[in-house]
Amino acid sequence: MVNQITSSHSTLRSSDSTQTDRIAKQQPVAAVAKVVEKKAKQEQQHSATSGKKRSLLVQTSEAHQQAAQAQSAQKALQNANDMLGQLRQLARRSLNAQEGKKDQLQQSLHQLKNKLTKLTREAKYEGEPVLHHDLTPRLSGEQHREEFSFKGMRLNTLRQQDEVLRFQFDSGVPSSVRSRIDNDENNHEIAEKLNKAFAPRSIQVEVDKYGDLAFNVPKAQWPEIKKGIWMSGGGQILPAGNPIKAKLEQRDKTAIEPQDLEFGKPQSTRKALADIERMMQKVQQSLAHITKVQQQVSQDLERLVATNMMKSGVINDEGVIEASWLAAPNNVSLQLLDNAVPTLLAQANASRHNVVALLEP
Repeated sequence: MVNQITSSHSTLRSSDSTQTDRIAKQQPVAAVAKVVEKKAKQEQQHSATSGKKRSLLVQTSEAHQQAAQAQSAQKALQNANDMLGQLRQLARRSLNAQEGKKDQLQQSLHQLKNKLTKLTREAKYEGEPVLHHDLTPRLSGEQHREEFSFKGMRLNTLRQQDEVLRFQFDSGVPSSVRSRIDNDENNHEIAEKLNKAFAPRSIQVEVDKYGDLAFNVPKAQWPEIKKGIWMSGGGQILPAGNPIKAKLEQRDKTAIEPQDLEFGKPQSTRKALADIERMMQKVQQSLAHITKVQQQVSQDLERLVATNMMKSGVINDEGVIEASWLAAPNNVSLQLLDNAVPTLLAQANASRHNVVALLEP
């Protein structure tokens, strides 16, 4: 079987240029990229279940996706930086504008702020957002959490009886959680119980260095949590009776979201200008971080090529394409399959020299 594969492969390579051009026109590289991506996903699932080392195709596909995602986030941040610059300019003009022009400037500020807020939600790669609510990049493999606190929880008072604490969310599922707290439990034990209760909402609870409860949630879920949590208890840790809306405070006091910018009055406009400056600095830091991510992806591909790890899964020990790769859809030739991997590498900014070296037996 291998001899047949090698023979057909050699025959294809020795065909005249006219035939090669005709095949290439009939079968665009984009079609091959889809075949490669499908094959990579199948192999990735198999590797995850079997515990086997990921092959060339999986690692290259992941690197390609990571590079493309970083590029999408980079473009979104550059657009955000431009909008912030426009907001800064308009806000400065509004402070010195005559009364007749202030309304028009206010309207422009409001529209631009909404456009920036919309960007944080709609800038996506393959259907997934690439920005967080505060204009920080949302990249795969990076886990960022938002730290916050509940105001109004009385933990240091003497408790005479057990208490059931209830928390109801304005958004998301489950819509409510509860936890029973014994009267003799300390803050660490309370934190442990609340940690279990909030687990379905991915909220973690711990005791900070001051002995208070500290909460954190994946950054992507903070906007949902921020919409509102209502809490009630038995009157000792939390008030009894009708639920009251919790006052949630972010631990990072410098955290700013586009939707929080206000330009209605001179005082709020001056504050917004200071916030815009901080946001622009954070965007520049994020762009620098993305550049490092892109450099790391390129270095990973270079290292894989150098160690010959990238030959596994497509080219076997004898230097020929694996037979399983011939199970391709109609109108996809062996030559194009042979070129699919360097296509992905090129999209991930790998050098042509290494691409050629990759395919050499």
